[in-house]
Amino acid sequence: MSVEIIPNNASRPIDLDLVSHREFRFGPRIEGGSTVFRLWAPSAPAADLLIEGRDPVAMRRAEDGFLACDVSGAGPGTRYKFRIGDLVFPDLASRQQIGDTSGWSVVRAPLAPPDRKDPLRPWHETMIGEVHIGTVSPEGTFDGLRNRLEHFRDAGYTCLEILPINEFPGSRNWGYDGTLIFAPENTYGTPEQLRALVDRAHELGLCLILDVVYNHFGDVDNFVQHYAPEWFNDKVKTPWGPGIDFNQPMVRHFYYENAVMWLSEFDFDGLRFDAVHEFRTGSRDQFLGELAQAAKAAKPHAKLIIENIENSARWLARNDRNQPMTYVAQWNDDMHHVLDFLVTGDGRKTGYDDPDKDIYADFEKALVDGFVHDPGEAGDQSDGRTRGGPGAKLPPDAFITYVQNHDQIGNRADMTRIAQRTSPNKLDFAHFVKFLAPQIPLCFMGDEGNLPSPFPYFLDMPAEDARKKEKDRYTQMKGMFHETISEGDLPDPNDRATFEKARLPWQEFESSERRAALERFRQLGEWRRRLVWPLTATPCTDARSFRIGNCLIVNWMFEAGTLTMALNPTDQPHDIACRINGHPVSTGDFSQDGEVLRLGGWSAVAW
Repeated sequence: MSVEIIPNNASRPIDLDLVSHREFRFGPRIEGGSTVFRLWAPSAPAADLLIEGRDPVAMRRAEDGFLACDVSGAGPGTRYKFRIGDLVFPDLASRQQIGDTSGWSVVRAPLAPPDRKDPLRPWHETMIGEVHIGTVSPEGTFDGLRNRLEHFRDAGYTCLEILPINEFPGSRNWGYDGTLIFAPENTYGTPEQLRALVDRAHELGLCLILDVVYNHFGDVDNFVQHYAPEWFNDKVKTPWGPGIDFNQPMVRHFYYENAVMWLSEFDFDGLRFDAVHEFRTGSRDQFLGELAQAAKAAKPHAKLIIENIENSARWLARNDRNQPMTYVAQWNDDMHHVLDFLVTGDGRKTGYDDPDKDIYADFEKALVDGFVHDPGEAGDQSDGRTRGGPGAKLPPDAFITYVQNHDQIGNRADMTRIAQRTSPNKLDFAHFVKFLAPQIPLCFMGDEGNLPSPFPYFLDMPAEDARKKEKDRYTQMKGMFHETISEGDLPDPNDRATFEKARLPWQEFESSERRAALERFRQLGEWRRRLVWPLTATPCTDARSFRIGNCLIVNWMFEAGTLTMALNPTDQPHDIACRINGHPVSTGDFSQDGEVLRLGGWSAVAW
């Protein structure tokens, strides 16, 4: 997919050293007995600072489009807002909110920086569980997840990726309607409780990655569009309206500071950047490059992940020491679409672009090259068999494999997980490929027990805004997700009952069926530790494959040795010329007779 890039009119470099050392320009800065308040509003004629219980304070014009004022006795705990004309609004860089996204912002002293300097785990040991704070526990809070971290560790995860926690309107949301991206959502808990969650995860050996949204703001309480229209470029069209103008240096600076705050003050191990293909101004490449630089200056070992449907391999390139030069990995939609369609046959709802294509060729290419659609291929016209493209030059751990995530469940009209859409043997085949191939595996919360719970789209907004969102939802379901639906087929996202359906049903883990699934999940994770990690700790030198009918043999060559996988993604058993060398692990049935390997239907062997 290609996008129109709006030319760069006003780009200049940012002093990243100041950002990485937390010398921020956005948000209040406590200096001795006074606090400096700052507001970026280049075209505003004047602005006032409003402090609860005090008279308004006129702000003076400062450099680079800021207004500022210095107020004594306004230390931590001070509640404040800004006013321009008749518009009263919170600080876009608020570190804590009282009373939702239109309420008071709160002055905060920064949390103490963490003591740990070295990475908790190397990237190749990453096994990700995606979680949503509001639904992962009965409490729906930072503390609720903190008290259940042992479950995820014991299941075999080494990393949790948390859906956006920025302040959003109301008390429930997926997190992508945020407007105050520096403030942790107040219904989830305080900043101190968030830091306690991160600290406890690290004590248990779990890394935490935070999903951040830099491509748009939510519609409700999006005050910045009224007092600083320079933040947006009306010529840039995104699914959410006018695009953010990254040609503006201070706009870019705002997001660099946000990334550094999460990594340094809250000690997250990494960040996942939502839909970077929706950055559409001419400074997009500069922004993506400087964003990674700022994050790595603050935390050199930060695990930086992108979601990018353009499959731009250059953002995932490694240097001569096999280290990521900008981003460490990308969510690999190509693999998801192929694998989901392969085991469910669910048509275009899986994201697979053309069910009449050679699915086995695409599956082979995804396993070996990473991308099915390499940059430069003609999108839907690709046959998936053009090998050796840009993706093939990347190591396997530049790709994150999943068979479902929050989008792939929630963006279905029936909201069903893959465990309800395929047979047990095909489901285990998909999990086996995800864990035993050398790409990085990602699962959605509850996958460790094959829980049947849905994850519908939910929010908490005023009735008029909620109706607009619901209408947009029907349009998206028909146009983007290929669903055949009528009015009333989708649950009301503003109904609290819809949110309650998304809560993880912890009692389900007590059933024998879920305990067996959890044990199998642990076994797959242990096999990955034993078989895959020692190899992926070293550079990948090559990957080759052989196709026999619709069966595949894939060899990934690492400096430490070769990982081989033989796969039969069909219903019928097949004999292939192949000898297993080593101690195999498997899904389904297989047997070796001399030089012939017999693979049962939906079976795979790795060694």
